[in-house]
Amino acid sequence: MNDDISPRLTAMRDALVADVASTRTTTPERRRGRPTRGAVIAVVVAFLVGGGLTGGLTAAALPGSDPDVAVQSSLATTARYMVEDANHGRIVGTPTFRVVRGATSLTPSRRPAGADSVAVAWACLDGAAPTVEVAGRPTTGTACGRRGDPTSEDTGWTLSPAASTGATDVTFSAGDTDRYAVWVSWARAPRIAASSAQQDAETVDGVVTLDEYRTAFNRLLACQAQAGQAMDGVPLTWYADGSWNTSARGTGPWYLYATPSTGSEVFDTQCYPREFGAVDAIWQDEHPQPEDPPVDPAVG
Repeated sequence: MNDDISPRLTAMRDALVADVASTRTTTPERRRGRPTRGAVIAVVVAFLVGGGLTGGLTAAALPGSDPDVAVQSSLATTARYMVEDANHGRIVGTPTFRVVRGATSLTPSRRPAGADSVAVAWACLDGAAPTVEVAGRPTTGTACGRRGDPTSEDTGWTLSPAASTGATDVTFSAGDTDRYAVWVSWARAPRIAASSAQQDAETVDGVVTLDEYRTAFNRLLACQAQAGQAMDGVPLTWYADGSWNTSARGTGPWYLYATPSTGSEVFDTQCYPREFGAVDAIWQDEHPQPEDPPVDPAVG
């Protein structure tokens, strides 16, 4: 997925897990870093069809007996959830759905007012995934793999910029025997805040010091507090001997936190990208978190 369009790094997993469990908490738990994009789409798909994607999409996963209707419903719900709920954009206009084989091209109907992007979702039904381009540019959406391959996803999606002028063509390149479903709609991308001058200065050399990491995170806290969504009591945390600590033992440090269960749009589109996102990305690359640590940090 396009990180320029979708800045969600830490709040998305909480929202998905909360939806799956149908529960909400008023006090967010502290947790470790951002989920992978593959993990996010996997959770969404599992939530939507209750495991019906194993070995390919099936009609049994959704109401009705028409397999194409089941696939269309799944793709529409996936795209709307990811564009609107997870990434704070908006689906506009009337979507187009088709089940096709081989290469094909779709041109969305007349662009609605405010539409600046195209949302595309696709499902592999028989064979390999198509290569998807929007307005002549390859997409960075999740690529679904060969049906029955447990290591790959069967559904992909992307939110891509529309052509600045003229028609916006969505093309799918695939082999003659590859069969897949596609869902295409006009959309409006979320409005993401530009990086602050302070964050630009902290990242211009491609290196983030601990002082810069602290300073940027404090700006994030101040931004959230100003928006009425305070994130209190977030210490620097290290990892050693199978547990988290705040006494500077082991590898790290990192700020481990969760955003509020409601109102995450401020975090995703304003505070995080403006004050902390670029700093956090460099810090995470320089200080990768341990694989399979405890879910909840045992700080103290």
